[in-house]
Amino acid sequence: MKKILSAVVAVATAVTFAGCSAGEADPSDNTIVLGQWNAGTIATTSLTSRYLAENTELLAEHDISIEYKEYTNLQALYTDLSRGRVDAVVGGPESFASSAVQGAPIRLAGSFARSNAAVLSQGAELTTDNLRGRRMVAPSTTGTWSNVQLQILDKTGLDADTDYEVVNGDSSSTAIQQLAAGTADFAMGWGEALFEAKQRFPNVKIVADADELANGKKPFIQFVVAVNDEKVDSSVSDRLMDAYAEQADWMLAHADQVNERAVEGGRAPGVVKELIESGAINFDVKAFPGPEADELKATLQSMVDQGVITEMPGNEFFGMED
Repeated sequence: MKKILSAVVAVATAVTFAGCSAGEADPSDNTIVLGQWNAGTIATTSLTSRYLAENTELLAEHDISIEYKEYTNLQALYTDLSRGRVDAVVGGPESFASSAVQGAPIRLAGSFARSNAAVLSQGAELTTDNLRGRRMVAPSTTGTWSNVQLQILDKTGLDADTDYEVVNGDSSSTAIQQLAAGTADFAMGWGEALFEAKQRFPNVKIVADADELANGKKPFIQFVVAVNDEKVDSSVSDRLMDAYAEQADWMLAHADQVNERAVEGGRAPGVVKELIESGAINFDVKAFPGPEADELKATLQSMVDQGVITEMPGNEFFGMED
């Protein structure tokens, strides 16, 4: 199997942490500087953070306040979390784990959303015979692909870049575009890109969705909420997770309004509405520690075992006691 260290993980581990402020978080400090990556058309997961930052009534109910900062540069966002310039970030757990191993004071407040990543083709089913020797295009520098390639191995017995070729697509959308153009046999995508593809590319279809790819009972945890442990007390992060859960529930119940907002941000009409109403958004907002923390710990350990990431962070990263 190809030993992939994702670009975002490489970014995280490239940061040095000398000069980080030491000390324990103040439980009376209920103001959270929330950083969110938005490099273009906003994703629904990112829109959740924006909605929450604007929802002063909900924040007051949970005795927190938010200062919201958007970033177009992912490296800068992750560096600022490690440095304490922002207090909380939604992102992939692999990146935060690698930062924590390198000494960053990062802890996971909880899970945010499960994977809706899927494999697409122009009709060929995802089987051992169909995939062997073929070309898969995917955002291969992401933690999502790192997980999905392990699921493909479990489903087909085939190793990425050994038994089938993997070509990097810069994003979920561009990967699917390459498949539609006939330059690959399979593609991996997730989120809004799957529903955009239904509108734009009638020649492609999903041949293995997130439930079919899951090795366990549920798709893997794709996004988490990470906090700077020196800036955010556990009682404050728990309240943040409760607020996120309520905001996510509101979005699931108001697909039309969320869709309108997404269209204002550049999404094609109907994409986000279908994403939500189909159940593919897969919100799973749960504070750590708990069963989800145990599950994520096992997932990351499997990635260590396969050489996808280099080392496991300690229990404190998952909010657990040693």
